[in-house]
Amino acid sequence: MNPYTEDQSQSIGSLGESKLIEQLKDWLGDAAPAAPFGMGDDCAVLPFPSPGAQQLVTADPIIYGKHFDAQVSPAQAAAKLMRRNLSDIAAMGGRPTHAIICLALDPKVSISWIEPFYKALAEEAKRFQCVIVGGDVSSADHFLGAFLTLYGETSAPHPPLLRHSAQVGSPIFVTGSLGGTRLKKHHSFIPRISEGQWLARSEHCLSCSDLSDGLGKDFANVLPPALGCEIDCSQLPIADDAIETAKSSGKDALYHVFNDGEDFELIFALKPGTAVDSFLTQWRKELQTPVTKIGYATSRTVSKAPRLSFKNAPQSLSANGYEHLR
Repeated sequence: MNPYTEDQSQSIGSLGESKLIEQLKDWLGDAAPAAPFGMGDDCAVLPFPSPGAQQLVTADPIIYGKHFDAQVSPAQAAAKLMRRNLSDIAAMGGRPTHAIICLALDPKVSISWIEPFYKALAEEAKRFQCVIVGGDVSSADHFLGAFLTLYGETSAPHPPLLRHSAQVGSPIFVTGSLGGTRLKKHHSFIPRISEGQWLARSEHCLSCSDLSDGLGKDFANVLPPALGCEIDCSQLPIADDAIETAKSSGKDALYHVFNDGEDFELIFALKPGTAVDSFLTQWRKELQTPVTKIGYATSRTVSKAPRLSFKNAPQSLSANGYEHLR
């Protein structure tokens, strides 16, 4: 849906900042607590994390023309904003608690766009059991951006899952399926909150990250700088949408698996020597999400050697992931 209108009477500019903020609070409803624990004061008053837990905080935006376009509905844009932040909390093995949202809006943004966007944010917050406690609204010419800061906490007494902690021989896994995300997954994925918490409790997991920039880049997130990774391409869980995308792109579906980005699945490394069959049995007993072993962490005898190597890959495979600012 195009977020802009040429009808001034139907724009947020017709409301002005104060009335718009009142409308935002109304649209959020009970997803936004009353002051001082939510909107209404200069700051929201937040509780300390639960006993034995550590606080987590992350921030990610969505920008019109960059992260979504007119083919995406306001509700889908809201889901993407909340869930891309939730995915970071999931990768640390945590749960979300509080969110702050800041808006930069052209005055021509339509009320008919911002209202369903905010109502969907409220539904997302309630679905994933967090509350929206404040934010800010700013005018910006020819621009629409929503910037979310999300707070969470670890599952006490377990520490957060961290990046770059795999060891030589660590089996490496991914959840779900990969690639072809531009068709719909970039705004319709389910953040792996339960899966991250399970991994934090399991004591098998050494390192974890979410896949936001593509497997070809984000594989390195679970490895210390001295290690590499061997991926068996015959084992990769290729999404149906990656196969569909490949038909129109002229590229192999594996290209989309490694480079599309915005899968928002988890990639994680287990302790070397973990009994993989036993681990998978435990996972499948408690979780419905598919999980696939895709390779191992490897040693690098030469510091300038490629960090990513393949088994069963086409010779021409390019696997660099998505690089911002290029």
